[in-house]
Amino acid sequence: MAQSLHDTIAGRLQALEESGGRRFPRQVDSLPDGRCLLNGRELINFGSNDYLGLAHHPRVCDAFAKAASQQVGATASSLIVGRSSLHAQLEQRLAEFESCEAALLFPTGFAANVGAIQALATADDVVFSERENHASLIDGCRATRARVQIYDRHNLEDFVEQLKRSRDAHQHGFLITDGVFSMDGTVPPLKQLCDIADEFSLAVIIDEAHGTGVLGEHGRGACELAGVEERTFLRIGTLSKALGTLGGFAAGSRQTIEWLRNRARPQFFSTASPPAVCAAVLESLATVDSEPARRHKVCELAALGRDHAQSLGLNVLGDGPAPIIPILTGTDTAAVNLAKAAQENGWFIPAILPPTVAPGTSRLRISLTADHSTDDLKSLLKFVAGQLP
Repeated sequence: MAQSLHDTIAGRLQALEESGGRRFPRQVDSLPDGRCLLNGRELINFGSNDYLGLAHHPRVCDAFAKAASQQVGATASSLIVGRSSLHAQLEQRLAEFESCEAALLFPTGFAANVGAIQALATADDVVFSERENHASLIDGCRATRARVQIYDRHNLEDFVEQLKRSRDAHQHGFLITDGVFSMDGTVPPLKQLCDIADEFSLAVIIDEAHGTGVLGEHGRGACELAGVEERTFLRIGTLSKALGTLGGFAAGSRQTIEWLRNRARPQFFSTASPPAVCAAVLESLATVDSEPARRHKVCELAALGRDHAQSLGLNVLGDGPAPIIPILTGTDTAAVNLAKAAQENGWFIPAILPPTVAPGTSRLRISLTADHSTDDLKSLLKFVAGQLP
């Protein structure tokens, strides 16, 4: 039986490799200033989600090191003995940062999405999930016994008709969307979605993974940028992108957060994050407040990069405000070959292929950080333009 299963898995891997979809691990050492070390070569790193450059910030690293010198692991889940004073401080600080009553830490952003949705939606409810939502939101919907329906943010008229047909048959309804769609850097029409949610009594849940720390006047994300923070039921964020550390969180009303604390399985069945991570995040949040020039720079760089790419004739997907620039390549092979050529010439940039994106939309995804320079970006775009027909 076991050998038969091994043979089946081997065959599946072979088929995956033959189709060009198999992925292999790489060892990359992250360096300051938007660089990385790959196979002994220093490259300009356009694959990182460290949008504000905080993963190497001296004060963030010092805060982590100081706390880690006293304790490494949290030793237990948060509901047992794993929630230290640093965890409590961070949850309070995140609530203040998000202008919400309360916040709850999760081991990862993925766990936050799965755990929150699973804990909130029941068999009597209906969940409306955007068709390009992140895998963690999709898995969270699948983890419920609620009816799940897919909508398209580009066709809100059809979405309204869909709601008219099905909303009244369920007790509670949820509208779930990414705040920033990570494969193209675009923001959904949050005001219109909130209007629809108001009309049909839907609780709005936004995944702010790629917006937290970057978008909005205070860096709270796409909801702040769109002016809809008070119209959302729950906002979910990550600590592992712009904040440069590890973990996830949910922010909302006090009673909602207490319900998640008691019913979000990935939260209370997981060992809490190391206290040192909490210390680092506290310093990251302080830096977001004290150094707004970081988010201003990376957003300005993204706008400049999109304009420059288009002036070079590159096929840039979308026009979002996030520091993500997707360049369509036409074929999977073209994306892979271009990524390899870029690496050989000093740039690390990932090729994004199906099933991560829809067939026929393979792309290079340029992720920017505040540590990149205009010259870094322009030189890459010039190279890419010279490689594509």
